[in-house]
Amino acid sequence: MIRLLSDLLSRQDLTKPHTLLTRLIASFCICLAWIVLHGFYGLLASVVVYLLGVEIMGLPLQTMFYPFMIGLLSGCWKSFLSLRDYWGNYGHGTS
Repeated sequence: MIRLLSDLLSRQDLTKPHTLLTRLIASFCICLAWIVLHGFYGLLASVVVYLLGVEIMGLPLQTMFYPFMIGLLSGCWKSFLSLRDYWGNYGHGTS
């Protein structure tokens, strides 16, 4: 995916704005990267909650899903902030 994005951006003329297709592909890569990263963090936290909370302290099994959901929501929020920055500040050309 990084190769696709770098190849696509290397073909762009720096003086012209990015095309809609380029913006959509870059936006997809940004969203996917943040959601996967924070989802992985949430998965690691879920394992810790399962081992400590469910096994040792006897909490309900549903509590292990909360860190994963928080991680996904955090990834969505960071995606939104990054997309707002990308669409507002990058790819507009220099002319």
